Amino acid sequence: MKGPILFLGIGGSGMSSLAHMALDLKLPVLGYDQKNTDTTAYLEKRGAFIQNDISKIPLEGIEMVVYSSAINDKHKQVFDEIKQKKISLKHRSEFMHLLVSKQRSISVAGSHGKTSTTTMVSQILSEQGMDPTIMIGGDTSLLEKRGGKVGKGNFAVYESDESDGSFLKHKASIRLLTNIDNDHLDYYKTRDRLENAFFDYMAFGIAGDLVLFANDPGIRDVLSHKTKEISFHPDFHLFLCMEKSEVKADWFRTLVSKLGDQLVPIVYEIKDGVLEFQFPGSQSHFLHLPFPGVHYLTNGLVALTGAYITGVSPEVSVEILSRYIGVKRRQETLGTRNEVTIMDDYGHHPTEIAMVIRSLKNQLKSNSKLVVIFQPHRYTRTQLLLEDLAESLTLADFLFLLPIYSAGETPIPGITHQSFIPYLNPKNTEFLSGEIESDLNIIRRKLNKGDILLCLGAGNVRDWGLSLLK
Repeated sequence: MKGPILFLGIGGSGMSSLAHMALDLKLPVLGYDQKNTDTTAYLEKRGAFIQNDISKIPLEGIEMVVYSSAINDKHKQVFDEIKQKKISLKHRSEFMHLLVSKQRSISVAGSHGKTSTTTMVSQILSEQGMDPTIMIGGDTSLLEKRGGKVGKGNFAVYESDESDGSFLKHKASIRLLTNIDNDHLDYYKTRDRLENAFFDYMAFGIAGDLVLFANDPGIRDVLSHKTKEISFHPDFHLFLCMEKSEVKADWFRTLVSKLGDQLVPIVYEIKDGVLEFQFPGSQSHFLHLPFPGVHYLTNGLVALTGAYITGVSPEVSVEILSRYIGVKRRQETLGTRNEVTIMDDYGHHPTEIAMVIRSLKNQLKSNSKLVVIFQPHRYTRTQLLLEDLAESLTLADFLFLLPIYSAGETPIPGITHQSFIPYLNPKNTEFLSGEIESDLNIIRRKLNKGDILLCLGAGNVRDWGLSLLK
């Protein structure tokens, strides 16, 4: 490739990461995005040419156009012109695989925890001097706000996005899977189709290494239902992260009988915020992270297992992860005002919401409360998961609900933040207008010294927390 490369929707987390990687390779980068953000400003600072009006970007001389699934029929005229000019058109997943084609790839998939787990693997390999290529769908200090970088080492670590099925277009030689849950059903339509996609990702029939967090109910269901269908490549190895009690389960015994030495169980148990684990024939190791929550510990186990396959010992990984740097918008502390701790988290699915609320409530001092500002993300997700979202949100001591963040979707008649009313307790729920200044006056009245205020959602709910700190 020589470029220029045009990125449509360059401000998105995945697309901006790829644009940074293209800039690392000294390729000329052009971009289109409707909004000017800190993300686009940083890309421009590095040399990208970005326009808010797609018609102002000349297509002459462009070698390749990269797009994401967020670019839709509203841009049909542009796509038609690109095809007419016979410019190479690549989905972002195809372009990423072009960038990592000369390295041994490590993909991280799952309904939740992809970004944190990818960051953990990347931190381990980076601190070991392995200089991996990295693509992360979040902001971490490891990449200095870039989201992606091209390394000179033998490995490439990246998130595999299941939202549009594109994670099946490439099979990494090392595949990590954290969990399977009911998300993106607007694309998959049914749970069966979702499970089939993740089963295809596991790819038992090709050479490589697969790491599964086998205590996740979704993954365990797939293993239980699909065991009879599984045929194994002779150079395939399965690493199962599982609680000690599971070694007697029927599904595990069936896999052992089929795989034999190709199966590597990593057994663990969690006590007092520490995960004790053991590889076969090895001593016990103890994992402790600077972030609270069982999900962080189990993601860490998956990550260090992936690193183990590359040659990094568990002892080294445990030490590195004790200093895990974290990811922006994952239990991130924004600051403190009037002795109220204001935090932000990206959680937008019922499972994620329940995990982060439980984790933070365990940190509360007596007589303090957890107040949540939740911003539903997408009309389709709200419609499909309304009752489950409401159930997880009832774990908060008090809940503020913002209007739905559309993420570019067309509104669905009858689906608003008011749709939650039948499923929530009116005594500890209040609906906000979406106008920050007026909302802040309402929010302040509910906060007391020692409380935690959590801004929760994948949209711009963070802005309410930042405004409270001013």
